[in-house]
Formats: sequence, C-alpha cells, structure tokens
Amino acid sequence: MKRIVPVLFAWVVGAAFPSALLAKTPVDLVLALGVDVSRSVDYDEGRLQRQGYIDAFRDPQVIQAIGSGMLGRIAVGYYEWAGEGLSTVVQGWTLIEDSASAHAFADALTRQAPEPKRRTSISGAIAFGLAWLDQNDFEGTRRVIDISGDGPNNSGDLVVLARDRAVAAGVTVNGLPIMDMGTGGY
Repeated sequence: MKRIVPVLFAWVVGAAFPSALLAKTPVDLVLALGVDVSRSVDYDEGRLQRQGYIDAFRDPQVIQAIGSGMLGRIAVGYYEWAGEGLSTVVQGWTLIEDSASAHAFADALTRQAPEPKRRTSISGAIAFGLAWLDQNDFEGTRRVIDISGDGPNNSGDLVVLARDRAVAAGVTVNGLPIMDMGTGGY
C-alpha cells in the first residue's frame, strides 16, 4: 500500500497539471547549430565549419560568456544539412553550464566525420532547426538557429519563407557564410 500512494499521487498531479511532469530546464539560450555538408563544401570548408565550433566551445571567453547569462547556462545541439530533407543530428541537445560541459560538447564533435550529401537547401536547414528546437527538454529565454554554408539555396522552399516562419515563431536565424579565399571566394 505504501508504494501505491506515491504512484497514485504522481498520477493525480500529472493528470491535473501535466506541465508539472514535463517541466523543462530553464536556460538563457537554446541554440541549434546547422552546418552545410553539401558537395559544394570542400574539405577545408568542412573542417573550418566544424573546427570553428570545436574551438569556440573550448574557448575560455565563450565559456565565460555562457556563464555570465542570467541563468548561466545554454542548451546547444549540432546538425549537418544538405538538400531538402537531408539533415542529420551529429550531437543532440546538450546543457552547457561550465567548462567541463562545454569541452565535452566540443569533444563530441570530433568523433564523427562529416558525410557529404547532394544539393543545398538552406530553407530545409532552417525548417529542420525550427522543428528540432521544439524537441528538447529546455526552455530558453531566446531560441536561435545558426546556419553556416557556402552556396545558394538550390533545393526546397524559398529561404525567405523558411526564415519568416522561424521569425514568426520567435526564433532568431543567423546566417554564417563560408567563403574559401583560395577558390574564388570574396
């Protein structure tokens, strides 16, 4: 009988207040990092993108900035994208709240090589990121999608429409162009 009471209590609380059982961890920022792995991304550009995030999450100033937020923590996830419907989660949602968690996230990005895929759908990358932002256990005061890439949208919806849907949902979309100076870049 003693075991039934806590279970019954949890069931009653869950039925009356479902959000009580589904409470999300509050963070300053929920950040989806979307990285282009289309075939237009050469080896150096691919390395530049991923290594940039690895270096950032190992940087003491970035870690200090994360800790200086109101809550002192963020949630971040990393996915790679190419054509419409070709997005792959490389590192799922991770709580970053100190040097150890930031370094663990960076280390996780070193374990799997990027897999090049066909086409370039920036709109698909934004749409994936927008849906993925709702699939975590974090509640951010801000939600952001960072999209890095090296080419124009040549697959899927118009980029401006995907961006507008994200903005309407309260999400900031940042574009990070990758330009290779050695092959005709600006």
